[in-house]
Amino acid sequence: MTNWDRGIGEHYLQRTVYDARELFAEVLKAESPDAEPLRFKVYRGVPRFPLREGLPLALGDVRWSFDDFAPAGAARPDCEVLDVLGLSTLLYYCYGFSRRDKGPGAVWPDHRLVPSARCLFPTELYVWVPAIGELAAGLYHYDNLHHQLALIRPGDLRDELSCVLGSVLDGAHCVLLASSLFWKNAYKYHGYSYRLCAQEAGMVVGNALLVAGPLGMRGRAHYQFVDDAAAKLLGLDVAEEHVFAAVAMYAASDPRARGVRRLVTTADGRARVDALPQVSAAFVRAERSEYALPELFTGIASHSLLASADEFAREERCDPAQRCVQDAAAALPAPPATGRSMDLAEALRARCSGNVMFNPVARPIARHELWDIVRHATAPYDCDRRDDAAHVPVHLYLAVFDVTEVPAGAYRYCDDHRGLHVISDGDVSLTLQGGIAVPNLNLCTTAAALYLAADYPAASRVFGNRAYRMLAMECGLVAQRICVMAAAHGLAARIHNGYDASIVRRVFRIEDTQLTPLFQIAIAHNRPGVQYPLPIVF
Repeated sequence: MTNWDRGIGEHYLQRTVYDARELFAEVLKAESPDAEPLRFKVYRGVPRFPLREGLPLALGDVRWSFDDFAPAGAARPDCEVLDVLGLSTLLYYCYGFSRRDKGPGAVWPDHRLVPSARCLFPTELYVWVPAIGELAAGLYHYDNLHHQLALIRPGDLRDELSCVLGSVLDGAHCVLLASSLFWKNAYKYHGYSYRLCAQEAGMVVGNALLVAGPLGMRGRAHYQFVDDAAAKLLGLDVAEEHVFAAVAMYAASDPRARGVRRLVTTADGRARVDALPQVSAAFVRAERSEYALPELFTGIASHSLLASADEFAREERCDPAQRCVQDAAAALPAPPATGRSMDLAEALRARCSGNVMFNPVARPIARHELWDIVRHATAPYDCDRRDDAAHVPVHLYLAVFDVTEVPAGAYRYCDDHRGLHVISDGDVSLTLQGGIAVPNLNLCTTAAALYLAADYPAASRVFGNRAYRMLAMECGLVAQRICVMAAAHGLAARIHNGYDASIVRRVFRIEDTQLTPLFQIAIAHNRPGVQYPLPIVF
């Protein structure tokens, strides 16, 4: 069986979305292993490079990564040359260890700059760099516990990495590679864990693209690559860790960042990767760390892999006739964008998922705040699933409960009309609350809940089983944008998978479509908890 045995992906989608209650019940009943995985991956016995400390506390506006953001009188940042301070800033704000909570409410104390289920953080971040000042060219692991780089494989490796991605990397400042170290999450969530790993990897990709903008760079995401070659470059054990995505970083003004420039042939490059010596750097593990991943997990993980660049696919351009056919005049129009600057570093430090039991303060949010949160959520970006920058193929639905000047009801956000199309009037919080499988989220005191949906059958026809993790990652990318924009307005954004997909489809009247709800994000004023945060800034 291969990536193209699509029944495997369809089965996993059914189990983890439509039949998720069964998996949640299994998770709650299962006993935890004697020793939990360590929260940080730290390599031993390899050269280490301390990154710059004294990082900037301000970066620039959170919206600089969006092409249509152009404040009057402000020139778009442009990083012509990446130095070590710029690399340190990029890595820290992308996936840095940012906070430790103390106090009786600090159930999951260690935080990074993206959300993670129970703060388990299965994502690991690697980076390829050419020689930058005193930093030698090579592939490194970002040790976010110590804000250091651990050298995995020395050398320029640009050609080899180009072969793995099937794309020319001339002019790239660096390439970030996000992997999932499965057991860090699967020990708790078992077969359901692959969904969480893919969602988090997407949030890291989305955050990398956000951080690139104020730093004067433009990122290009890669979801398709030769998996075994990627694992060999990084010295990964494919039984426990897979690369999920790569982001090539360019100067914002460099036209080579736009679109994917495919290699004419990868045969010579593949031979070079095959000729590389094996690397196998040891990292610190918890005692009694033997484990076996469940069959549900290994089924989707092992049958979503690509063996060569010949399997890379492209989705077709969207036919304009298939776009929104609703009347633009009937949509609630967007108000003007917020004129004030919203600093990305400040928003990332303020990003909050709320308390373990998310019971927010019942207080309305302003209309302009809601619009700032959704306005850029599905904005175009460059990636390898399409030929040029296009809107994310994710449908955004809103359940509005308590927003000033926006009547309570169910809505669809429309990119074409830049407005909200009304699906139904009235408060649907009780209906949606009734579908919460694990009752640690109170929608009845939440201001709005956002739902991300995608067409899995259409994606599967093009990308095979890999479509599952690709859609989960693109929804994660959108979710991170939403979370950060909410934080810029002092609001909490709680991602919660414990919804009933059938109820969500009924509320938003998509039962007769192929759309599957893949994310639920509650937006609200957070209620203070019995813990206090200690920020960590290197």
